[in-house]
Amino acid sequence: MMDPHFERAAELVEAAVRNRSIPSAELAIGIKDRLFVRESYGVTSFTPEGRPVNEQTRYDMASMTKIMSTGMIALKLLESGELDLADSIAKYLGDRVPEDKKQITIFHLLTHTSGLPAHILLEDSISDPEDCVSLILSAPLAAACGSTVIYSCTGFILLGKILERILSGRLDQLAEEIVFRPLKMSSTSYHRLNHGRLSDPSLRENTAFTEKDPKTGEWLCGIVHDENARFLEGVSGNAGVFSNINDCIHFARMLACGGEAPTGRYLSQSTLRAAIRNYTPGQDENRGLAFHLANGFQSYSGAFFDQTAFGHTGFTGTHLLVSPQTGLYVILLANRVHPTRDNNAQLRLRRVLHTAAYAALPLQ
Repeated sequence: MMDPHFERAAELVEAAVRNRSIPSAELAIGIKDRLFVRESYGVTSFTPEGRPVNEQTRYDMASMTKIMSTGMIALKLLESGELDLADSIAKYLGDRVPEDKKQITIFHLLTHTSGLPAHILLEDSISDPEDCVSLILSAPLAAACGSTVIYSCTGFILLGKILERILSGRLDQLAEEIVFRPLKMSSTSYHRLNHGRLSDPSLRENTAFTEKDPKTGEWLCGIVHDENARFLEGVSGNAGVFSNINDCIHFARMLACGGEAPTGRYLSQSTLRAAIRNYTPGQDENRGLAFHLANGFQSYSGAFFDQTAFGHTGFTGTHLLVSPQTGLYVILLANRVHPTRDNNAQLRLRRVLHTAAYAALPLQ
C-alpha cells in the first residue's frame, strides 16, 4: 500500500534496491495507528537462491534486538518493581563482580555508560558460552563508569544474562512471553542454534541472506549474523531476533501511540517517557533507556525529524525511528550486509528517507 504523500520517501528506497545498493527492503511508514506505506522491494539474495521479498520475509534485526527484546523486558521489569535503575550488577551477579565494576548499575547498561568495552569477540577467549559473564567481568573497562557513552554490545549481553537470572528463564522464552506474544508479533523470535546450526531448518524459508560464515563458507540465512550472538547459540541480549515488517509495525505502532497497543496498554506513558529521555546530553550520542535518540542532522534521524525522536538501528540494515511529537514512524528492513558488510550506502539512505518522510507531514 502507498499513500501518495509519501511517494518520494518510498522512491528513495526503491532506487537503492534497483541500483543494487541493497538486495532488498521492506518499508513501512505510519502515523500512530494509521498505516500509510507498506512496500516490498528486491530479493532475499543476489544468489540464484534469491526470491522476491514480501510482507512475511524475515530479517535479522541485529541490534534492534536491544529494544525489541532486552530493553523492552527491562522496561517491563522496571514497571513491576522487579528491577531498579539504581541496582548494581553485583546484586544479581554477586561476588563475581570485581571491584572496578561494582559501580555499574542497570541504568549504566541501558544507557551505554557502563564503561564496558564496545565489543569483545567471545570465541577468541572462551570455548563454553556459559563462561561469557566471567569473561566480560574480567575485561578491563574502556572508560570510567558513568563518564561517557560507549555503545556496548558487551553491556547488553551482560544485561540479557541478568534478566535471565531475575526471571529464571532463557532470553528467547522471556521475549516471547513478555514482548512478542502480548504485541501479537507472531513471526518474531530468536532463531536458536545447536552448535552453529539451526535447531529448526524451516527458519531459513523466506529469510533474507546476510554474509557468508567465515568458518563454513556458507551463506548465513536464518542464522544470526552477529558473531557473539552466534557463539551464544543464537540467543543474546545484543542481537539474535528475527522479524518481519508486519510485526515491526505492531511494535512501532505501540511506541508511536505512547505505549498503547490495539489489545490494550502495553507500557505506561510514564515508562515510555522515562525511556526516551536524554540521559547523555552533550555527549557524542543521545541515549535513553535502550533507545537511541535523535542527535542533529548528521545522525540517522536526518535533517527534519524532531529531536525528540527515538528508535534504534541494526548492523544488518534494519532500523526504526519514531517521533513522539507527531506519531510518525518509519521502519526499514534491509539486508545491506549481503553479500558483504563493507556496504555502507544505507547510512545515507536512512537520513534521506527520514527527511523525505518528515517533509511529507504538512500534507496530511
